Amino acid sequence: MSIDSQSPDELLQSIHHHRQELETLRAETAMLTVHNQILKNFVSLASTSAGWLIVKATLQKTLEAAIKQTQAAQGSLFLLDSQGHVTESILARGATTRVQREEILGQVLDKGLAGWVKENRQTGLVTDTLKDFRWLKLPDEPYEVRSALGIPIFWGGVLLGVMTLMHPLPGQFNEGIAHGMEKTAELIALVLNTAKVYTERKQVEDELRTRDELFGQLILNFPGILWVLDNQGNFLVCGGLAFPNLGVSLEESLGRSVFDLYAIAPNLLTAINEALTGQGVEAVNFKLHGLNYQGWCSPICDGQGRVLRILCILHPLPSLPKTVV
Repeated sequence: MSIDSQSPDELLQSIHHHRQELETLRAETAMLTVHNQILKNFVSLASTSAGWLIVKATLQKTLEAAIKQTQAAQGSLFLLDSQGHVTESILARGATTRVQREEILGQVLDKGLAGWVKENRQTGLVTDTLKDFRWLKLPDEPYEVRSALGIPIFWGGVLLGVMTLMHPLPGQFNEGIAHGMEKTAELIALVLNTAKVYTERKQVEDELRTRDELFGQLILNFPGILWVLDNQGNFLVCGGLAFPNLGVSLEESLGRSVFDLYAIAPNLLTAINEALTGQGVEAVNFKLHGLNYQGWCSPICDGQGRVLRILCILHPLPSLPKTVV
């Protein structure tokens, strides 16, 4: 139907319809812009921040993006663990002491909008805080709040966090804004969960690196000789202050079979074979390159009793009258 053939009422209805479509497109464009900013912020933070600072900074940047999307005046964001306890938070009032922070968190999660969202696992839209029981006005609040929006952040059905957006005028938030923020919350959940996993993985990697360094120092400075073999008898770790006496370097040993390198010490290999079957072994005496040693070989098993590793501790002896080679 052409414009010329439309009646005035039909023309007004068409204009109204196109205006609604335009508003919808504008809202979706704005939301996509915010989504893009959230992702860019996270990528930037992941490459420049370390440890738990990544999570903290991600919370801050994510909250700033949400405030921009909804034209809120301020907001707060709580990150929760699987038990519903707050593990990290950004408060609307900014910096606080630890005591103040814990007191505020306790109040808003007990009687405030954030607590209602957490308990009911759904978005809470407050058009006028003076007329809604869910809003809790805190003592000495440094800002005026007349409308608020609480959004749950889910990841895999688990409540990952709660965001609260605020404005000093009533009626600032509506169903459309709430729906848009629910969509944004899906991306926020992805980003926050990725930040948590990334941080936890980095912490584990750092702990393993520290442990490996300490273990390496222990092996290098061990007063005798220490070997760790796999369940086929191949060297995984070896070292100790007396290791050079064996006539084989660390590089030549790693990955090689103990049965190939030390075939001249049958007593020792018998002890290792018994350990590979899961048996504990008493001290065994043997001789290598003219030197006498005493050694212990112990299996390291998993929960089902399967041998995973063999730990061998060898000590040089000043003399060994009766040695079977």
